[in-house]
Amino acid sequence: MVAALIVGSLIILVCITSGQFIHRFGIPALIIFLVLGVLAEALPLDMLPLNPHYAERIGEVALIFIIFYGGFGTNWKAAKPVVGRAGVLASLGVCITALAVTLFMHFVFGINWIESYLIGAVISCTDAASVFSVLRTRKMNLKHNTVPVLELESGCNDPTSYLLTMIGLLVLSSLGSGQSPDTFALVIDIIVLAGKQIIIGVAAGVGVAFISVRLIKRLSKHFADGMDLVFVLATAVFSYAIAALFEGNGYLAAFLCGIILGNSAIPSKVRMAHFFDSIDWLSQITIFFLFGLIVAPDHLIAAALPAAALTLFLLFVARPLAVLLIFKPLGAPLKQCSLISWVGLRGAASLVFAVMATTGGNIGGIPVMDGALTSDLFHIVILTAFFSIALQGTLIKKAAERLNMIDTETDVMRSFTDYQEQSPKVYMKMHIDSHHPWVGTAIKDLVLGHESLIVLIKRGAQAIAPKGNTVIMPDDIMVVSGESYEEEDSTQINQVEIDAKSPWANRLVSELDISENTLIVGVQKADGTTVTPKGGTRLQPGDLVTVFTWEDSILF
Repeated sequence: MVAALIVGSLIILVCITSGQFIHRFGIPALIIFLVLGVLAEALPLDMLPLNPHYAERIGEVALIFIIFYGGFGTNWKAAKPVVGRAGVLASLGVCITALAVTLFMHFVFGINWIESYLIGAVISCTDAASVFSVLRTRKMNLKHNTVPVLELESGCNDPTSYLLTMIGLLVLSSLGSGQSPDTFALVIDIIVLAGKQIIIGVAAGVGVAFISVRLIKRLSKHFADGMDLVFVLATAVFSYAIAALFEGNGYLAAFLCGIILGNSAIPSKVRMAHFFDSIDWLSQITIFFLFGLIVAPDHLIAAALPAAALTLFLLFVARPLAVLLIFKPLGAPLKQCSLISWVGLRGAASLVFAVMATTGGNIGGIPVMDGALTSDLFHIVILTAFFSIALQGTLIKKAAERLNMIDTETDVMRSFTDYQEQSPKVYMKMHIDSHHPWVGTAIKDLVLGHESLIVLIKRGAQAIAPKGNTVIMPDDIMVVSGESYEEEDSTQINQVEIDAKSPWANRLVSELDISENTLIVGVQKADGTTVTPKGGTRLQPGDLVTVFTWEDSILF
């Protein structure tokens, strides 16, 4: 037991350390996790779970947290304008990709139809974890509202790929009975399967989220420190499990539950986002390393050619075809279509679905015989994911620069629910007008909190390093640092985007019907200027309003 704990912890430390090292060169860290898993397979690590069935179960649980966080981290306000096209790409686009891969694998490599379809089904979803890691760490936003499209699509298309995989396993199970299947009955079974997957998945995800939001708001003030994180963690698992219990799409339920929780006014949401970001990375490490352990190196050699060919086909044919068919009729620029095609990386979900299809057993109520496949689906998929991350992931920034798709004017963090920086310090700009009480006062005579510090004064074109005897003048612009506020108990900081249908639109702050426990602390106008709200400030469509609430206040 002790040896297993030592080896397991060392594996995580090595993965993270080496991953951060290669990330400096623009190489996604997920690559090293998979490579280390393959290398470790050759070592005498008998204490690690090398059985593919164990790996499958662990991978299924890890994927719950990845998909839940994909929803939790989605900023619905930013994603709402593109939800239609992103949703179509995540559903119809996945089907187009799966169909194209089916034809390619059957006619080029002679794999039978059902196994070609299964390869297409499991590889049709995208994994954007490494993409968003690059965007966040480099603060690199993309033009034409592309980041919300990628974020929403990557979260939605995993459940679609899972549904397609389940349909393939259902067909495979009917063919494995030794008798010619009843085509009509099989079609009915597929329709019933798809209906149950979608309806139960949606009902479970929305229902669990609806109840959880209300429980968190009512009970969070009574939670011990950190217990709210445990509550949400259990909620993510329960949303998946309750859907799977009734043969629904558990991953769809987890994603919907995540997106509703992440966009609700619940306490400590920023802390939850940081927590699930860590859980997401641990899940990614687990899947890539663990599945690397069950790889057979000699099988990798045989699967290298079809995997390389499939990677190029996905990159230059299947993915662009799906994106162009959906986005171009909607007037999307060709360079946006090209970048969305490029960042369609294959990753953790494809690996988990591939193991499901190859290990046999009862998958979502469908009996699948072990060894039912004649092709080496797992090794083809895991190599395809490796090639995809290595090629596409490494060149994301170069592709964005080449296509002139980098947006230098908007912060990419606005596309996620976590708006706060990693640093515990925040900086505030203050404009000193002629009537300000600080005019004519030396900095040493100001009464400031111990946590506050004047770090810079701009006087016209001159930048002044403040000293104790520096006297504040009219029209000075002061930069003041202080500790960032972190939500505690039932207090919350929310950002509300005003649209034409908002009850606050075109109304003065003094006219708003808001709780006495709600305070509007900032208004960012549509042109980017920030104003300090007063009773006579009029809120207009396009304004971004920062609101401080406490004691479970409800905005609308």
